[in-house]
Amino acid sequence: MWIERLGKTRGSGLTCSVCGETVPGMGGGLKVCPRCIRGRWEEARPILEAVHAESRNAFRLPVRPPQNPQGLQCSICLHQCRMGPGETGYCGVRDGSRQAFRHNGRTRALVSYYYDPLPTNCVADWVCPGGTGAGYPQCANDPGPEVGFYNLAVFFEACNFNCLFCQNWTFKKAYGSRPNWHQVRDLTQAVNGKTSCICYFGGDPTTQVPYALRMSEEARREHPRRILRICWETNGSVHPAWLKRMARQSLESGGCVKVDLKAWDSRIHQALCGCDNRRVIENFARLARWIPHRPNPPFLIASTLLVPGYVEEDEVRGIASFIAGLDRDIPYTLLAFAPQFRMNDFPTTSRDHAESCLEAARSAGLRRVRIGNTHLLR
Repeated sequence: MWIERLGKTRGSGLTCSVCGETVPGMGGGLKVCPRCIRGRWEEARPILEAVHAESRNAFRLPVRPPQNPQGLQCSICLHQCRMGPGETGYCGVRDGSRQAFRHNGRTRALVSYYYDPLPTNCVADWVCPGGTGAGYPQCANDPGPEVGFYNLAVFFEACNFNCLFCQNWTFKKAYGSRPNWHQVRDLTQAVNGKTSCICYFGGDPTTQVPYALRMSEEARREHPRRILRICWETNGSVHPAWLKRMARQSLESGGCVKVDLKAWDSRIHQALCGCDNRRVIENFARLARWIPHRPNPPFLIASTLLVPGYVEEDEVRGIASFIAGLDRDIPYTLLAFAPQFRMNDFPTTSRDHAESCLEAARSAGLRRVRIGNTHLLR
């Protein structure tokens, strides 16, 4: 079905480096078709690894997580980097010097921020207090959308995934100059009288989560009687010990954890993101156990980007079945794809593609599903 659909679209086409089949209307960034990724992985893997290596060499990032037996070990995410002197972690934040290891991503972070008027277009806007008034008056300032209030949007300029479709990939251009190191105090001072939520995204907050947790604690301590929700938009690959602290902050403050479930098949996930999804799936299941502590407003939200040819009905059905097995009322957003980074020759998501995925998610048992970014659909 995916070949038939893509055949109707414009595009340079993909000639698979494994099977030689040409798929019209599909970008060639990955060089391997989804059928060969699933069925001929050992042949596809070195080709895909070369694509990821090229994309990282362009920014002088490590091709693989360093594993120096004499180096300092970072335990924040799934990679467990071990860095010696002069070596940088996979995310580009930490290195093997003790000074940088102690402070980077902990007491200071590569970060930028801005004020986003509520209601905003975040993944959770259709169910969160800021967009709907859910949880009023404990979690929201108004019984409807919080017009007149702001989300402090905190963008972490680093990531431990290497998504070839990343829409925010330009943050990697700053790795040479490091212009945006900020102390915790710099951001807590940005919380003003109209800030009702703080959302950490990026990049991804995972690699600098100690800094984010410190900032949240200080901000909430300085504004104890105000609504100040703490929200996370993440790939879900943080160490479970840090995940627990993230979840507690969101639960207590009326915020949420938004996890981007990028693919169900581990090989498709590795092809797109440079790593498998085992930690992500395990962490999402861990987060679901916290839902009974605060059913409303929703604590856990999922999203998936509908990448033409690679993330279609079968992937969404697998993800949705997994989510439904945890809780059928977990909100799930299907996001339209726009061509970016190493997949900039792909078409945008078609309306047929999005609607078939919506039906797949519903048929898997989920009750709260929607299509986001509908303006991108063709």
